[in-house]
Amino acid sequence: MVEQMVTKGYSPQKVLAYFEELCKIPHGSGNEEEVAKYIENFARERELFVIRDKNNNVFIRKEATAGYENAPAYLLQGHTDMVCAKETSSAHDFERDALHLYMENGWLRARGTTLGGDDGIAVAFMLALLDGEIEEHPTLECLFTTEEETGLGGAESFDYSVVTAKRMINLDSESEGEVCAGCAGGVRSKISFTPTLQKSSGDIITLSIDGLFGGHSGVEINCGRANAIIMAANILFEISNEQELDLVSLVGGEKDNAIPRMCEAKFVVEDSEKAVDLIEELDSKIREELCEADAGLKISVCVENDVEDVDTLVEGAKLIEMLENIKVGVLSMSAHLEGLVECSRNLGVIEVNGESAYITYSSRSAKEEQIELSIAQVNEQVEALGASVRHTGRYPGWDFIPESELRDTYVKKFKEIMGKDVQTVVIHAGLECGIIKSRIPDMDIISVGPNMRNIHTPDEALQLESCERLFTVLKAVLSNK
Repeated sequence: MVEQMVTKGYSPQKVLAYFEELCKIPHGSGNEEEVAKYIENFARERELFVIRDKNNNVFIRKEATAGYENAPAYLLQGHTDMVCAKETSSAHDFERDALHLYMENGWLRARGTTLGGDDGIAVAFMLALLDGEIEEHPTLECLFTTEEETGLGGAESFDYSVVTAKRMINLDSESEGEVCAGCAGGVRSKISFTPTLQKSSGDIITLSIDGLFGGHSGVEINCGRANAIIMAANILFEISNEQELDLVSLVGGEKDNAIPRMCEAKFVVEDSEKAVDLIEELDSKIREELCEADAGLKISVCVENDVEDVDTLVEGAKLIEMLENIKVGVLSMSAHLEGLVECSRNLGVIEVNGESAYITYSSRSAKEEQIELSIAQVNEQVEALGASVRHTGRYPGWDFIPESELRDTYVKKFKEIMGKDVQTVVIHAGLECGIIKSRIPDMDIISVGPNMRNIHTPDEALQLESCERLFTVLKAVLSNK
C-alpha cells in the first residue's frame, strides 16, 4: 500500500489508505477494469475466495472467525465506478490521471473534479474489513459492482447464485444519521436523430451558461437547482418568439444522472442586438428565481455579425419545442411520506450539432405505472420531433418493509455507539438494492454511508470523522451475535 499522505492523522487509517489508493486508479463508469484487477489481486494475495466476472464485478468471501461459524453471513456491497465531472477550467483526464486530493476543514475533496466518495468509500470499507480491521465476524461476502452510475449494469449482470448471505448492507448512502430502507426505480430515455441541414445567414450568437451548482438528479432533484440545458432552451424559446432563430448547435451536461451545470447554444438570428437585449432581460429574471446554491451562474454571449451560409438544423425549432414540453424536475410528491419525491425526470445530457443529435432523460419513481407514464410522455414528444428513442437501463425500486431484523440491529448499535437515534428513510434515487432484492427476495437489506455532500459535482466532499464513526457502527453490527 502506498504511503498515505493527504489523510494522514485521520482514522480509520487502513480505510482511508485504501481510498487514497483507489483515487490513483482511473475508475469512471465503463472504465473499471483496472480497479477490478486491483481488488481481485488483493483477494488472491490473502488467499480469499474471489470471482471476477466478464463485466468486472468482483465477489470475495472471507470465512467466519472462531465462534461465529453458525452466525448468519453478511453481504456487503458497493460499486467501483464514479461520476466523472469536472470544472470547466480543469484539464483533468479521467481516463489517465489520478485524482488530486486535498483536505478542507475535515472534508476530503478532489481539486477541480468529483471525488468518487460515491462509492469509493464503500470499496475502502470492504477492503479494510477483509484485510483484518474486524477481529471477530461471521462469514463476510463482499460484492463490488460496476457501471452503477450509468444504469446499474454491474448489479444487473451479476450471477447471484454464489451469494449465501441473507443479510445485506449496501454502502452507497451519504448521511451517517440515516439508514435507508427503500429507493426509487427508474429508466433512461436516449433520444437521437440525424440532423437535416440548411443554409442560413445573419448574426451568429454563442450563448454560454456556466456556474450552476448541479447535483445528483435523484436525491437533490427537489433542491430547486436550475438545469443549464433547460435554462438555455427557455432563452432560445423566448428569442424565437420575437424573431426567426436557426439553431447551429446545443451542447450541455456531462452525465445523465446529474443536474447539468453548463450548456452552450449557437444560433443564427437576423437582429443580434435585439436578441442580446432580451438575453440580458431574461438574465435578470432568471437570477431572481435562483436558489442560493446557483448564485455562481454566468450567462455570456459572443456575437459574429453578418455571416453567410451557416449550416443550421432544420429540426431546430421542433427540438426547442420538445425541450419546452418535456417537464423536468419534481413531477409529484409522495402522499404518504412527508418530503419524499414520488416521481421526477431529469434532462442530463444534450449533444446536438450538424453531424448528430443525442439527448438523455432519466425518470425515477417507486411506482412502475409512473415510469410507464413518463415513457409515454417522452415518446409523444419524440414522435413530434421525428426522432427515435430507446428506453434503457430500467431498474426496479426497493420497497420499504416495516419489519427488518437487520435494520433493528443497526438502529440499536447506532444508538449505543453514537448516543442518538438514526433516522429510517426512503430515498428518491436508484440503488442496486432493488435489483439484488429482486434476485434474492428473502434478502434483508439496509443502505448506510458516511457524510458526503454535493456528490456528482466537482464540489463533492467526504467527511473523514464521519467515516470513522460509521466504520465503528458497521463493525459492531457485523460482530453482533
